[in-house]
Amino acid sequence: MYFYVFLEPKVFEEALADGEDAMQSVSGILECFRQNCFLAVFEDGRWDSNIKEVLKDWPATNLRMRITKMLVHLKKQNRFLHCLRPDYGGAKSDLDCVFDQAVAAPLDLLLVVAGDDKPPKPGGVEIGTRRTYYDLAFEETRSALAVYGKTCSPGDMKETEFLEFHFTKALMFAREIHICDRVCGKKNLSDNFRYTIKRFIVWLGATLAQPLTCKIVFHLGKPIGYGMDFVIEELRSIKNSCRALSGTAAEVHFYNEVSKELNLPHQRFILTDQIALNVDRGLDFLDKSTHCCRDTYVNYQNAEEARRLLDSCSSGYISSHMI
Repeated sequence: MYFYVFLEPKVFEEALADGEDAMQSVSGILECFRQNCFLAVFEDGRWDSNIKEVLKDWPATNLRMRITKMLVHLKKQNRFLHCLRPDYGGAKSDLDCVFDQAVAAPLDLLLVVAGDDKPPKPGGVEIGTRRTYYDLAFEETRSALAVYGKTCSPGDMKETEFLEFHFTKALMFAREIHICDRVCGKKNLSDNFRYTIKRFIVWLGATLAQPLTCKIVFHLGKPIGYGMDFVIEELRSIKNSCRALSGTAAEVHFYNEVSKELNLPHQRFILTDQIALNVDRGLDFLDKSTHCCRDTYVNYQNAEEARRLLDSCSSGYISSHMI
């Protein structure tokens, strides 16, 4: 559902040299990236500095301001991934380093300038230029997901395929993961809820780039009867069974089920410090009998709005528990 891209700073230089239409094109491409992409950049901040210097040469117009705002927005959402390592010895160019690390990163797209000699194409990574961008298979796939999200019928995907497609690049570098599902708590973690969470946690342990610095929080409706203790122990057992998450902080928060005004929303979503995804059917999207997905619709959600929605439920908050 999310993509990792590298945008060569020379693309901005080339657009400036080619004129207004080219600069507008770069703005349009950045808007595409803003919808459902992360920008892979160098760990020492040189990409950020290079872009800032290049944009100083652009005319001080609304276009430059718009591009600057988009880049600031991505950075504030932690969607600059400082996952690329330059050659500090200077033997390799920055672009050579990007090509070398593209598969491991793992990048989906390298957007570069045309004409320069390029290293061998990394396997499975698409390469494009500003002029060819809208003809790329990458953009066709990215834009379709941005518009329609992803709808699955029962059995369309095996569980691992489903988790990887929807969540791998969305969650890999997350520092906080908030999982909101009122009904999951209300139903005492029953049936496919428990199975889905167990599979999700095991998968997450193998996916997180830095599990020790990530925090996982479940936001659930108050369970029926004495179910709260049961849910706490079940979630604790599931989390503790995943050795990769043994050092990861995790909590469960419960919310009032008495008044609609104090309740969590019926909407189910996953919110991180970077993105938000609306998971239509909630935390029972896997079928324990088939080990495949159930009928599920996943779409993008505005992270700031999701955060405000969750904060608005604080008056119904009951308690939190470490798991």
